[in-house]
Amino acid sequence: MCTLTYLPLSEEQYLLTTNRDESPDRGQSGFPSYHHVEGKNIIFPQDPKAGGTWVATSDNGISVCLLNGANEPHELKPPYRISRGLVVMEAIECIKPDEFFKNYDFTGIEPFTMVVLFHDPVLKILEFKWDGENTFLEEKDPRKPHLWASAQLYTKKSIQDRQQWFEKWLKKHSDYSIESIMEFHRNAGSGDLKNDMVMDRGIVKTVSITNISSLKGIINMTHSNLLQNSSQQISLSQHVNQEFSHHIL
Repeated sequence: MCTLTYLPLSEEQYLLTTNRDESPDRGQSGFPSYHHVEGKNIIFPQDPKAGGTWVATSDNGISVCLLNGANEPHELKPPYRISRGLVVMEAIECIKPDEFFKNYDFTGIEPFTMVVLFHDPVLKILEFKWDGENTFLEEKDPRKPHLWASAQLYTKKSIQDRQQWFEKWLKKHSDYSIESIMEFHRNAGSGDLKNDMVMDRGIVKTVSITNISSLKGIINMTHSNLLQNSSQQISLSQHVNQEFSHHIL
């Protein structure tokens, strides 16, 4: 839930990829699985501690990703009223995410950034931030690539470095693919293990990389568990019979 990229494809298709930086002692999340909630089919990897998730996508074309922190590093003030991962689940169940952010009570929730992709009727990207006191909502251009990084884990310099790595990668890649962006999320960096895309600070490290690809009415979720060195891809149809498929890589 700590570094996220968005790549636009033709005809409002896209690639959304996230690295999860977490304490290895938190407990390993399972591979993404299917859930039927409020008439929607949703796929996401479930956090074993709180039961929520940091990334999810649904058959009605909504994708959500969570990042730790808002605009600046925040002081931890537990206990919190609800896990941020459970807020992700509530957001993806909402037909109109913009209305969700305007009406939801975020009091007592740890600061976070949430990026939501949905169609209304054209593809939209919303960046929502909650800093513990105030909310910030901004719409991003879906025709352009974007990168986000955790304000809680990374300094402004580290975030700028990530932007530069991404811009350099974009100049070398005119055709985007799941394989190429997953490779970027796995290998980009300067050799600083504490701040590379796949990072390791001992108490927190990159534990997984997850990609959502929205392609011609099919949504795929590719998940690489870096602790187990294993990968899985699952998919579902958008608005067309909600058919499920499952593939172990």
